[in-house]
Amino acid sequence: MVAFRTGVMVGAVVVALGCIGCDEAEEEFIGDDGILHARDAQWNDFKLNDFKLNDFKLNGARLNDFKLNGDAGSTDYIQLFDIEKPDGGYTLSSSVVGGMLKIGSMTQQDVLWSIYNFQVKDNGTTQWRHLYIRDVDQIPNTDVWEYDLDFATSYGYWSEFCTDEQGNPVKALALPDVWDPATGNRIEPRPTGAVTFACKNAALAKCVLFGYRPWSTKNGVSLANYHQACTRMVRADYCGNGVPHTVTGTPIHVLDQLGIQNVDPNTPYAVEAEWGPNGAVCLNPSNTRLPNQTIGCNIPTCGASFASGGLIQSGKIVP
Repeated sequence: MVAFRTGVMVGAVVVALGCIGCDEAEEEFIGDDGILHARDAQWNDFKLNDFKLNDFKLNGARLNDFKLNGDAGSTDYIQLFDIEKPDGGYTLSSSVVGGMLKIGSMTQQDVLWSIYNFQVKDNGTTQWRHLYIRDVDQIPNTDVWEYDLDFATSYGYWSEFCTDEQGNPVKALALPDVWDPATGNRIEPRPTGAVTFACKNAALAKCVLFGYRPWSTKNGVSLANYHQACTRMVRADYCGNGVPHTVTGTPIHVLDQLGIQNVDPNTPYAVEAEWGPNGAVCLNPSNTRLPNQTIGCNIPTCGASFASGGLIQSGKIVP
């Protein structure tokens, strides 16, 4: 995950790992001629799943991917230095409008081939980090854009910024918020100009693809809290403290009262929990998605559907 604004930047920590296997990834590098080159390798069109709106979903423990910091536990800062535009110019102006990344006054396709340059202070040493926008596509029939990003710690070899555990490339979404990597909390008030690059195989992006676009509304209701509740649900962050209780690939049924996610009549499930922005508002301990869970907080047992005041309901798939 990359979350930045001009000034201090917040990065995300990978708390647990998932695995969805595909093909071998390729690398890119900038040669002595200063031109970005691609090594001969076969790209695959990676998709976690088809993200059907009326089906169970795969969940996982990651809030997002993490590569900008050299030390995942570092308390030092990450700071945007500048953005190198394709025409060779530089700017510090960057934002997200809906699901679209904006750099200065450039149109969406013009952000192609831009390079974000960061300075990372880690244990008293300043290092460089770079993100290169290799491709941009709009997901059909949505206002969500996805980005192919390459990453380097210096101007040498480049590799994919978002990857699965086999090293296969994963696209990223641009989100106009910042999250605390330790607690999973959305930082409020929103920092001016904040942008998070959210990898599609982790919770922040999955919840957008489930339909909970934090910049949007449904029936006049803001989806920002629905998105936050979804990130707790996907990671089984029952206590809302950033601690996950699941593993990647565990299927869950997802339901809400806005009609974004509806009951799937072909998927038998038992209600696990109902969720708000701060974690589970009710929980059926016998239906946790992993057995023998130790929950470090007291959560009421669920009763009738949505009687708890939760925004989203999760269900454990019954074989």
